[in-house]
Amino acid sequence: MKKNLALVALIALPLLAGCGSAAGTPAAAGNAPAAAAAEAPKAAEPTVGTPFTADMGNGNIAKITIVSAAFVDKVSDNAYAPPAKNGKFLQLDVLWETEKGSTSSNPMYFDAKDADGRKADMTIMGDGTIGSSPVAVGDKSRGFVNFALAPGPIKVTITNQLLQPAAYLTVAP
Repeated sequence: MKKNLALVALIALPLLAGCGSAAGTPAAAGNAPAAAAAEAPKAAEPTVGTPFTADMGNGNIAKITIVSAAFVDKVSDNAYAPPAKNGKFLQLDVLWETEKGSTSSNPMYFDAKDADGRKADMTIMGDGTIGSSPVAVGDKSRGFVNFALAPGPIKVTITNQLLQPAAYLTVAP
């Protein structure tokens, strides 16, 4: 038992010693660029109609344009398409391109919340929904992403394949 405890102490002590540092130590000085970067002004939030890039991880960069955003009464002529829960759908017209590496368009990479932070229900029953497929560099994928929610300002989040946030924008159609 004492051997195991000593072994754990030998391994843990050097690891724990590097975890904290006081101001003025080399470890704290190494964090100065990170602190300066944190104080740097943020890039402007993307807007509807303006292309923006999203880092999808592993060096893969998507160029996304929300061509338009509008509240509509229905998103499909299909008799089985459900009506909007709040009477309207937010319909995003999305253009997805790959700027670097390889990315995939997917309506599931989009999330929307209303001004009160309530998550919107996405519907994939709409006509012309953006496809879920790889988009090669130079190719484009275009289609709709639809959410059932009440009209008002909406915070849209675009995620990567691991569903980690890659970009945000606010739409107020």
